[in-house]
Amino acid sequence: MKNRSVINTFIFGIIFSSSLVFPFILDLTLLPRFISLGVSIALVFYFCLQSDLKFSLKLDFIFLAGAGYSIFAFTSILWATSKSESLFEASKQILFFFTFAFTYFFLKQSYDYFLKVLLKCSIALFLIIFLVVCFQLSELQNFNKDALYRITGVNGHKNLLASFLFLNLFFLIASFYKLKQPWSLLALACILLSTLLLIFLKTKAVWLGISVSVAVTVTLYLFINYFKVPLIKVKLPILLISVLVFTNVFFFVFLQPLIQKSESFTSNLEGGANATSNILKVEEERLVLWDKTYHLIRQKSLIGVGAGNWQTYLPDATLSGLWRGEELNYTFQRPHNDFLWILSELGFIGFNFYLLFLFGLIFSAIKILWLIPRDKWLRLDLILCIAFITGYAAISFFDFPKERIEHGLWISILYGMIYYHIKKYLPLKKFGEIRVNDVAVFASLLVLLGIVFTGIKRFNGEYYTRRMYNYKNSNQLPDLISSGNSAMSYAYSVDPTSIPIYWYTGNAKASMGNYKEAQQDFLKAYELAPYNKNVLNDLASSFVFTNEVLSAKKFYEEAARISPRFDEPKLNLAAMYINANDFKTATFWLNSLMHDSERRSNYEKIVGITREN
Repeated sequence: MKNRSVINTFIFGIIFSSSLVFPFILDLTLLPRFISLGVSIALVFYFCLQSDLKFSLKLDFIFLAGAGYSIFAFTSILWATSKSESLFEASKQILFFFTFAFTYFFLKQSYDYFLKVLLKCSIALFLIIFLVVCFQLSELQNFNKDALYRITGVNGHKNLLASFLFLNLFFLIASFYKLKQPWSLLALACILLSTLLLIFLKTKAVWLGISVSVAVTVTLYLFINYFKVPLIKVKLPILLISVLVFTNVFFFVFLQPLIQKSESFTSNLEGGANATSNILKVEEERLVLWDKTYHLIRQKSLIGVGAGNWQTYLPDATLSGLWRGEELNYTFQRPHNDFLWILSELGFIGFNFYLLFLFGLIFSAIKILWLIPRDKWLRLDLILCIAFITGYAAISFFDFPKERIEHGLWISILYGMIYYHIKKYLPLKKFGEIRVNDVAVFASLLVLLGIVFTGIKRFNGEYYTRRMYNYKNSNQLPDLISSGNSAMSYAYSVDPTSIPIYWYTGNAKASMGNYKEAQQDFLKAYELAPYNKNVLNDLASSFVFTNEVLSAKKFYEEAARISPRFDEPKLNLAAMYINANDFKTATFWLNSLMHDSERRSNYEKIVGITREN
């Protein structure tokens, strides 16, 4: 049957895209899985083209909201500062939307076959993860909290492993009551092992997600079977508009004051509880990131700063309060809250596309529970779908699963499954109809090939960036510059720490005495990362070498504003004012320093500052 070969291609591509690892780049999982997913979906489109598989779809608000979210993310490239990061993030969302659409399409075409193969593969995927975790456990010397972070399974982080196990748990539970023996017994064993792993990993966000899922399951079961609340009488548009208004008011009006109060409370606890200060510092840092994210939201509240550009704009809110960011030169790549992440990058418009899609799925499915015949297995399907989607949303409020391919893949499949039931049992208002013909398939195939090529260019960028790091450590400057030039493209311009590749090549050129060329690289780096403290400091230094004093002062002062504990620009400013015999201003900058150094002591002697030991 031609449908089955296309379905198999889709599902095996999903499994491969959830577990692939490549060791010779910086992130071992993200780009390999991105490319794999792009290739898999492109192959599905190709086989659809070859097999003459055609279908039509009545457009409803759920599908249009999901498509609108992906299209708006892609459109944000136009105003994003770091366009390569925006292109990558938008491409991920397009791939996830295609996954959602194909899941619905294949369920509609061959429900039993698609589900049977998918569930069996989900069991196989868990077993792969479990074996990898067992190997990683055997490598540990102890099982303290720090050691547990080395348990990543086939994911890039312990917390990401836990959140993926949570998603996988839905499919294991479905396998238990949908598949026949011996698969159902194997699924039961996997459920028990997965639960033990989730307890062992001690990921609080996932424990919260499980609690929310259990609470939603129990609540829906009680309301349907005992309370019999007539939710069917509540019109869906009124319900959705009410929830959207409430959610927007919560995020735009109430959440930031709550965050700030929590920051204050956590700071007070930290001051009086030394035994738990490290834990509290981590929690406080998360709250500080959330609070500073609102600086981005206020800047471009309607359209956002652009997909993938949160890390580019965050330093504009200053790094004060982020100790690791200032003292350890640590860079933050995400706010540990997917909702704030979406709101800051895509603004009010993109955020509400996402909410309409998410809430549309949840509340439409809840209404179906009162419409369907008394089929206990179908109701169980819907209740579990709703419970795990809401649980995943709870995890997303405290973590960053949106970043990873495997998470986006499987939650998109879950969205597709619940959408299939909605389309089957709930009459939604029709906003038109699309017929997916050969022309549409061919156009989609071209888009996917472009996405795959983007992934390959980024893969190439990470490969050469890794080599560039090695040349930097061994001080092989010409090779560093060559690798940096090879890394850069339209799809890759900043490394995983949000530092432009031009910054590395600029520093290498400056070390070789090519100050004019170095300045050109620093200027290009500044265009990509206008709030990066290292870029600003080194760009200012390049202006010193070209005797452009005013420009140098401007960028040194900006670097000092962004990172108040970063002493380098302050020392450079002090040196400039000492050379200009302006000891008063030099003293101001020396008094603002946060650390002792030989250079500081020398400057203080020149201006006559005496400090008590």
